[in-house]
Amino acid sequence: MKPRSANVTIPGNLVSFLRSGVKRELAANVELLAIELDATIDPAPYYVALARFDAARTLFDAIGVSDDPAQPDVALDLGRWPQLVLAALESQHQAELIRLEQAHAGEFDVPTRDVPALGRLVAEIRKQVAAPPERATSFLGEDLARRIRRPRGDG
Repeated sequence: MKPRSANVTIPGNLVSFLRSGVKRELAANVELLAIELDATIDPAPYYVALARFDAARTLFDAIGVSDDPAQPDVALDLGRWPQLVLAALESQHQAELIRLEQAHAGEFDVPTRDVPALGRLVAEIRKQVAAPPERATSFLGEDLARRIRRPRGDG
């Protein structure tokens, strides 16, 4: 379900998480496009990857490319990129939780930084997008694995 025009404000201290997640999405789609271009192009997956890349690019443009530590809040129209914003933030939240878990397992005292606030933002956006609590596929997902196993074409 896509929110019509739900505006969401990403607090400045959490914008870097969104930016990192969108960068991962861009990279994953570049990888999918490279695989498609290296083989006999299957139009459906090619256009899906291209559309996903374009959506990630426009979101990245909306966020801004600056990694300035004094990042201002970013207001987004969640109706434009609902799943992409959610997936980008969820991936970064999971990465931070893993980082904290590994530090704890190694008996290191690592500050949680903005992880709790990021978790609350993910939950808020998940409610607005009406998405289930866990993400169904990774950035590359089964689609990439299937393409890697697909025989290469000559052209």
